[in-house]
Amino acid sequence: MSTRAIVVGAGWSGIAAALALVDAGVDVALLDAAPQAGGRARRVEVALGDRRYALDNGQHLLIGAYTETLRLMRRAGVDPRRAFVRASFALRYPDGFLLRAAHWPAPLHLAAALASARGCTLGERMALAVWVASMQRMRWQVAPDRPAIEVFEGHPDRLVERIWQPLCVAALNVRLQQASAAVFLAVLRDSLGADAAASDLLLPRGDLSGLLPDAAIDVLRIGATVRLRTAVVGLRPPAARGWRVETRGEPLAADAVVLALPPARAADLLASIEGAPCAETVALLRAIDTAPIATVYLRYAEHVRMPHPVYALREDAATERYGQWVFDRGALEENCAGVFAVVVSAKGPHLDRDRHAVVAAVARQLTADFGLPAPLATAMLTEKHATIVPAPGLQRPPARLDAPGLYLAGDAAASPYPSTIEGSVRAGLAAADALLADFGLPPRAAR
Repeated sequence: MSTRAIVVGAGWSGIAAALALVDAGVDVALLDAAPQAGGRARRVEVALGDRRYALDNGQHLLIGAYTETLRLMRRAGVDPRRAFVRASFALRYPDGFLLRAAHWPAPLHLAAALASARGCTLGERMALAVWVASMQRMRWQVAPDRPAIEVFEGHPDRLVERIWQPLCVAALNVRLQQASAAVFLAVLRDSLGADAAASDLLLPRGDLSGLLPDAAIDVLRIGATVRLRTAVVGLRPPAARGWRVETRGEPLAADAVVLALPPARAADLLASIEGAPCAETVALLRAIDTAPIATVYLRYAEHVRMPHPVYALREDAATERYGQWVFDRGALEENCAGVFAVVVSAKGPHLDRDRHAVVAAVARQLTADFGLPAPLATAMLTEKHATIVPAPGLQRPPARLDAPGLYLAGDAAASPYPSTIEGSVRAGLAAADALLADFGLPPRAAR
């Protein structure tokens, strides 16, 4: 008799776990309370004036180091070469500041970026090169963990403001002052500090659901059970073995359960188990803080373009410059000509402002930086709990939980990575690996 597993949560982590288990011959049921898969990285329909666009609940940028994500896309039948516009790493500002990697083998690609950085003095470029070299000698590790800002003590302020702070906010969704140095350095190690391809920017040609969730759900409907609009309300161990998953409809039975959920939701389900076998895990999950991401969509005339598809923006909340990154969606997909997406990550004073005031401020920011006219229409989407806060020394529970047959995925699970798409995918695979090992099934590496 085959092993039966229920994966709760059809975000990218749950999809990764489900596909890995199906490939191993496990009888899988994938459940999600939402009407569509994708979690916090999915397609939404956004009205901008008299037109509706298939956009995203939050603008995402992937990089070449997302090896497991790219492998998962190929497994689902999506060709990354067609799904993305691939470009060498470039941190580009409207005022001409530029850090761009070359198409050279590592580490020459990064050396070229440091040597040719625009908007920096010779002393700043040398300081940048010395810092990167010191991190390479330390293998991009620090012990004990500390706030990431501390690894930049003595670093030129302009480099912190223009390079490291924006990259930290983009990757971790918190500022250097709140971020774990260990987590931030792990991201830098596997991207800028790795081979040239790892640091490439992968700009989606379409919406996020088209990158993986749509194709993956089609695949899973063939080899597994997919039940959307199915809310899980509790977990119960049956009298013999395995688990009973309580839904708002009929209960479901399984040998194992993977919780691919945000930390608060996972904690609620684990706390529902009689006898509190996962009390320590629940406490760890409840201690995890989250941070929001807002995306402002602005529609201009279809001919309006930026010189490049993506720019970093100078953030200054004191002057109502809230935007941190801007993407020209029309440069990536024809149906979105004239649509720009501006990302406002992390906690900040914009959260206390009326959304119309934030959108107006972002529009003024683009006018000041690019000379754009007033937008024809705007919209703002906010994910209030978009990511976890990877604070220094943060403890996240392991994939294998205290109660036999229970596993944790998603960004709540222990990982060297923050709440990125790649981190979520790897957490899903780690949960699947633990389940396969516990039930005596061959590991993924052996397939």
